[in-house]
Amino acid sequence: MLIFSNTCQYAIKACIILAIERRKIGIADISEKIGTPTPFTSKILQHMTRKKLISSGKGKGGGFYLDDEQFENLTIKDIYENFEGKEVLTSCLLGLSLCNGENPCPIHHLAVAVKEKVMIMFQYKIKDLKDLGSVMKLMNEPEVF
Repeated sequence: MLIFSNTCQYAIKACIILAIERRKIGIADISEKIGTPTPFTSKILQHMTRKKLISSGKGKGGGFYLDDEQFENLTIKDIYENFEGKEVLTSCLLGLSLCNGENPCPIHHLAVAVKEKVMIMFQYKIKDLKDLGSVMKLMNEPEVF
């Protein structure tokens, strides 16, 4: 589907792992669970740490984790906006600068309906997603993602 880049997908999956684990977890373990190369996963997680979406600890016993506030409040939208930008869901899908309700592009009304549904999905908190479906099983089957 067109709304999540691979990077954003991996970021969301990594956060689901952190929500499931509720402890510090090393980069190698996260990479293995979400099926990505460790250096790529490291860049994603470091970016999220800098943006304070997740936390990290260094040294022995270190790793990435969600603190209590992050666990309670982190949403799909938070992650999405940090990787895809905020303007993606507010701009015209055809890239037309003058597209709006009064001057719609050919797909404007279809796009508005889709964007409304996406905004509902964006409200979901990562802590609530960890219990939906068979997350771990699906993550171990690369053809599903």
